[in-house]
Amino acid sequence: MLRREFLQLIGASGVLAACGDNLALVPGGSEGAAVFEPDSNAFLVSVWSARGSRATVEVTAGGDEVAVIDVAIDAAGQGVVDVTGLVADVAYDVTIALDTGARLGPHRVRTAPADDATRPVRLAVSADWDPSNPEFDSDLVAHVVAAEPELYVSIGDFPYTDNGPIAQTVALYRERHAALRADPRARALHEAMGVRAIYDDHEFRNNWDAHFAAIEPARYASAMQVWDEFFPLRDAAPGVRYRKWRWGANVECFLLDCRRFRSADAAVDDAGKTMLGKPQLAWLLDGLARSTATFKLVFTSIPLDYGVGDDHWAAFTTERQVIFDALLANQTPGVLFVSGDQHWFAAQQHAYGLREFQIGPVARGFGVPPDPQPAGVLFRAVRFNVGLVDVDGDSLTFTGLGDDGTRFYSETVTAQQLTAK
Repeated sequence: MLRREFLQLIGASGVLAACGDNLALVPGGSEGAAVFEPDSNAFLVSVWSARGSRATVEVTAGGDEVAVIDVAIDAAGQGVVDVTGLVADVAYDVTIALDTGARLGPHRVRTAPADDATRPVRLAVSADWDPSNPEFDSDLVAHVVAAEPELYVSIGDFPYTDNGPIAQTVALYRERHAALRADPRARALHEAMGVRAIYDDHEFRNNWDAHFAAIEPARYASAMQVWDEFFPLRDAAPGVRYRKWRWGANVECFLLDCRRFRSADAAVDDAGKTMLGKPQLAWLLDGLARSTATFKLVFTSIPLDYGVGDDHWAAFTTERQVIFDALLANQTPGVLFVSGDQHWFAAQQHAYGLREFQIGPVARGFGVPPDPQPAGVLFRAVRFNVGLVDVDGDSLTFTGLGDDGTRFYSETVTAQQLTAK
């Protein structure tokens, strides 16, 4: 699909219409919606509006009404409803009517397959999205939508809040989140599928760790407050945003928080230095050991190695080795790491034959990979990209989807091939 055809398509759907539509830009914010945290029987509908006070969420399946729920928009311009009692593996349409006259959607979201469902599944994963610069414009999102993934996993830098003007207050962070959500490509993606997400660094400030959170407490608190407003979670303990979920019999996903509990990047790399913090590390190791899914996808916002600088796992090798050794000792099958942050695509192999695919950016400047190419890097490409994960029984295919629609890299592996040796 050419860019002009994509724009014509979303224009025809009302995304770019003038007033009372689902762009409806207003001073200080916008009106919009997205569907988050789908599981086998529920999902969260998030609505934001700078003008409205009420919204009606209409849920249908196959044209039949499933639920009509009234939602209050709070003083922060946010309204969230947990739509429960749904059926596994069903495509639902979600439409939101605001008291401002705006009508948003329909948003298509599929509930997760049941834990024992063995049908093939497809997920998409991305990182690094900043549409503010025309240089980052491409047709990539249109090709992602056309690929019809069942779930979109965003592993950070959505949005960039630390480049002109730099956000440091709740008001400015809200403005930056709303501006990205108002982008027609973001709206098209949110209308096509459900989303699960975690932040990386640019949602607060570049390359942040616990040290930066401590020396800028007000800015950090503002950034996290607004992230929580725009990315609601279900039943989360305060400050805990890492989580796991099943997507059928063959896939379990582990979404890590690689920022909040992290020691300073520059700290001595010993047993006292942590990327995840002790509770999250224990949760991850226990979850991987207990998982009955054929494949365990570990989404880490920063790469395990072969990156630039110290803002990734290469500066946390002691804790990384704990994870690797546990996978070897337990002979945990089907573990695949998926990372972002460095702004190029790569297929990588680590100690014990453990594998990682690195993705991104969607819309941001390109990184410069280390030269010469490290031996553990099997393939890399510096281009706009999103990863597609296709699982069918004991077969997992990871594909690099480019901004021109080409599938420029594809590799198929089995659970045994993704077992530490």
